[in-house]
Amino acid sequence: MTHTPRATPPPADHDATPPVVIQLEGVHHRFGRHRVLQGIDLTLRQGECVALYGANGSGKSTLLALLATLLTVRQGQYRLDGLDVTQHGNEARDKLLFVGHQTHLYGHLTPVENLLFFRDLRGLDLPESRLRQAIDTVGLAKAADKPVQWFSAGMRKRLALARMLLAHPRLLLLDEPYSALDIQGVHWLNAILTDYLRAGGALVMASHDPERVAALPHRPHHLARGVLSPMPLPQPPLPEPTPC
Repeated sequence: MTHTPRATPPPADHDATPPVVIQLEGVHHRFGRHRVLQGIDLTLRQGECVALYGANGSGKSTLLALLATLLTVRQGQYRLDGLDVTQHGNEARDKLLFVGHQTHLYGHLTPVENLLFFRDLRGLDLPESRLRQAIDTVGLAKAADKPVQWFSAGMRKRLALARMLLAHPRLLLLDEPYSALDIQGVHWLNAILTDYLRAGGALVMASHDPERVAALPHRPHHLARGVLSPMPLPQPPLPEPTPC
């Protein structure tokens, strides 16, 4: 398995503040009379990761769905690269990639065929060899021509994430990305995401696994009763005293 992260030149001014990728201001959302999000404010810059924590039903998936344009922001403002997403939804969707619990893979197709479909859907000018390289990078080279319907949940998760290597999205949205991955898969995913952030990507993920997210540079936030609050970064454990 080879690992070939995207090479991106560093910015000319290393002291410049990275540009803002997403800006949420006063975002509310409700389902009927049930208020799910209340006044969400969030700024995410290039190269940053925000991890969302909270109990089931706290609104993490709803917030991700709003960021992914699967739900419409009806109260508040959502800007992606300066674009008002409510006015420029199609252009915004070309800048992001969402990988949730549903991988949206076609079981009767092979990994190569699934990525060919994704390539054509996104209008990417990539040869099949580049698709196979991405499949190799996520550790599925030996299964590249087998129907996805026989894949384990972890293999499907890897293939879904291979789309990130092709599209190089400006914004990556992940809902419980560590689910169905073994220890090796967790290390692989964190390496891929670290490279993505170093190359200037912006990442928002919802997770119940702070220990696994800890390997990434990130800003933790807690969502409860529709309110998003920053959390302090976990402190590393103190070293054991050296015996005399």
